[in-house]
Amino acid sequence: MLTEEDTIMPARPTRRSVVTTLAYAGVAMPAVWSGRSWAAGRSISVGTFSGPMADFVRQKIVPGFEADYSCRVYQTENFTLGQIALLRQQKVKPTYSVIMMDDTGIPIAKTENLIAPLDPGKIPNMGNAFPRYVLNDSHGVAFTVSTVAPFVNPANGPAIASYADLWDERFRGRLLMISPNQGGSVMLLIAAAALATGKPLKDAQYAFESGYAKLAELKPNVMTTYDNHVTAILQIAQGEADIGAMGFSKDIVPYQLKGAAVQQCFPKEGVFGGVNCLTLVKNAPEPELGRAFIDRILSVEIQKGMAETLFSAPTVRNVVLNQDAASRVAYPEKRLDEMNVFMVDWDYINARRGEIVERLNNIFRS
Repeated sequence: MLTEEDTIMPARPTRRSVVTTLAYAGVAMPAVWSGRSWAAGRSISVGTFSGPMADFVRQKIVPGFEADYSCRVYQTENFTLGQIALLRQQKVKPTYSVIMMDDTGIPIAKTENLIAPLDPGKIPNMGNAFPRYVLNDSHGVAFTVSTVAPFVNPANGPAIASYADLWDERFRGRLLMISPNQGGSVMLLIAAAALATGKPLKDAQYAFESGYAKLAELKPNVMTTYDNHVTAILQIAQGEADIGAMGFSKDIVPYQLKGAAVQQCFPKEGVFGGVNCLTLVKNAPEPELGRAFIDRILSVEIQKGMAETLFSAPTVRNVVLNQDAASRVAYPEKRLDEMNVFMVDWDYINARRGEIVERLNNIFRS
């Protein structure tokens, strides 16, 4: 016998109900259904960092984005000053739409008119970012924050307790130092200035000149300088060197969790914040698709996945991390103080960056 429920005609499926059903089933929505038909067949070039972060973007972000927008994403890897050099070369006719760079690069790229302001009205997830991570009049938005500090092979001794330990005789000829061309070298200079002056890191950055003589004393311990973070980490892990200065948690921790003999240190003076940012290239060939890509990276889902894979802090609200990531990263914001994470005043430093690079090159080249 038919019941009353059997005789009721099923409701006609709506667009929203179908979309919801397919989304829960894990089916990528065609661009035309999701209002993204404008993107079909288009492509963007994206400049990312290298190492584990590049792998995450390539494996966890790009495939879903390409499926959702019926587009193509072409990814290359570089470091901040390399990204800026690329933008300078292509200023008249850019081929890139989105470029990743550290917070040190945002004021440089803005001043040289290489990047465009980001409009939260066109990047909805940007409205969920903590205000401190929207930089330089919205010309950049941070998407992840690493801790930056020395790193060691624990098989060769315990992690160092102070930056002063870098000068220890046990590291003679066994220390890998980050290249003067990278922002981490400025952080090392500030740490040296803090040791020379007795000032905390936040004050020592304004007396960085005091660090040159101290760094010159480090030279006997320096085996070589490096630009490639992953290569340096693997050298430490394989016993080719004993300590590196400086390293990013986003690069170090993933290898550590895979069993590599490498460990980041947390000196008593504090650690530095490595703020990785997203920028939209000025006169980008596909600005709308570029903004959509930035919006995807700022989504809670991607922020959570990135933090739990790379162990660097999210920059948006409402991310619930698993216990392992929550114990390691500077999130939520109050953890920045709890972990004694110091952010460099790049507006002050960048005006003197040319001098810093030249002086450090002279010290470690001679």
